[in-house]
Amino acid sequence: MEQQKNYRITKRQSELAVRVVGNTQADLFANSALAPFDVMVADVGNIESKERLPLEVEGTDRDDLMVNWVRELLYLYQGSGYLLREFLIREVKDTIVKAEVAGEKIDPDRHEIQQEIAAVAFHKSRMEKTGNQWTAHLIFEV
Repeated sequence: MEQQKNYRITKRQSELAVRVVGNTQADLFANSALAPFDVMVADVGNIESKERLPLEVEGTDRDDLMVNWVRELLYLYQGSGYLLREFLIREVKDTIVKAEVAGEKIDPDRHEIQQEIAAVAFHKSRMEKTGNQWTAHLIFEV
């Protein structure tokens, strides 16, 4: 039985619109972190948690923080070749998130990249709390 995903994807020509949900801000940041790797890698289950990296990301407000958070994760992939699958959010406030992320460097024999993500666009990206649920809307440029 396939596990329910905590996000929904809408594809446009050069963009993927991703709607991410979480019960808490920490859940939302963890789910937002997994989304790009789940989109990029054919089987995210093949990513092993071999290395753990501390991350601290800042933003001017919640929307900016969410975009910067996902941009930092993409930078780890694009700049250092990391594929990530575990995200432990230690602290999150409106302008800062502190976390530990885990994964491994890409291994072409085990990891099939099915969709590259070039960037996260700030336009139309936002996060909000509605009732008891947090939601983020992210735009991935592909």
